[in-house]
Amino acid sequence: MPYAPGVSSRPFFHRLGTVREEGELPDYTPAIYGSLLTTTLVAVQRRHDATTDLIALTVVTSVVVFWLTHVWAEIVNHRVHHELTRAEVTDLANDEAPMLVAVLLPAGILAFGKLVGASTDSAVGLALIVSIGQLFVWGLIVGHAARRGWRFAFGVAAVDCLLGIAIVALKVLVIH
Repeated sequence: MPYAPGVSSRPFFHRLGTVREEGELPDYTPAIYGSLLTTTLVAVQRRHDATTDLIALTVVTSVVVFWLTHVWAEIVNHRVHHELTRAEVTDLANDEAPMLVAVLLPAGILAFGKLVGASTDSAVGLALIVSIGQLFVWGLIVGHAARRGWRFAFGVAAVDCLLGIAIVALKVLVIH
């Protein structure tokens, strides 16, 4: 079945990757980038005077701005080669949309942390764990999509997690 926006028989996670041609493997770059970006933004926001609501708002706003800049960069790049239709611009925006999906769980944890009585440190810590967990899941998905076996998939997942952990460690070393 050829790729058609909004219509797919592919599994959910495969639909979060960009596929333009039949048989082409999905491109999960925006999802992984969004997960790394979210991890970075949550880690940098962690400080004693911050509220979880404010952290959630700034993380979501920042990821949306990064998504817009990625879409704009794609539009500019494609316009060098040819004029774009409104449908092509929409497709470019949709291609980068997995970046937005990556912020949902961590921001949700931060936003609802106050409702369940969690401290800022607890909510931020859980949001970071979820962000790094997402990196692991994306690594498994990408590694599995490569069809090189589960050992390879777990290797990719481990590298993704290590990048997330390195981001948190650098924040601790540099800012504290």
